Amino acid sequence: MVLFRALGWLLLALAIAAVVNDCLGWWSEGVFRLLSLGDLWTRVHLGSLQSTQAFLSSHARGLLWFWFLMPILRLPALPVLTMAGVILLWIGRRSGTRAEGGFVIGSKPPRRRRGRSGIT
Repeated sequence: MVLFRALGWLLLALAIAAVVNDCLGWWSEGVFRLLSLGDLWTRVHLGSLQSTQAFLSSHARGLLWFWFLMPILRLPALPVLTMAGVILLWIGRRSGTRAEGGFVIGSKPPRRRRGRSGIT
């Protein structure tokens, strides 16, 4: 469950980075364009995108690349990353048996106080 929450927070951080990139592009160019997942993957690591395309085109006759992955890579990154992050946070939520904690830090078990022994 901790892994789902960590990935959810990571995806939300990437969504914030995408919206900052979109807003900076809007401010500098005067045109608001949403960054697509393919553009994001290109900026992060172009070699892995090219090797994935080559592998899927050669081993799956290109059907998996053109009919499945290309439409996904054309989607805007901001809503996709936001929805995926929220879904992962929802999946990794803590059960209701524990005490409710803070939004960022989480819950901690109650502290036990030590009794004074031997002193009368």
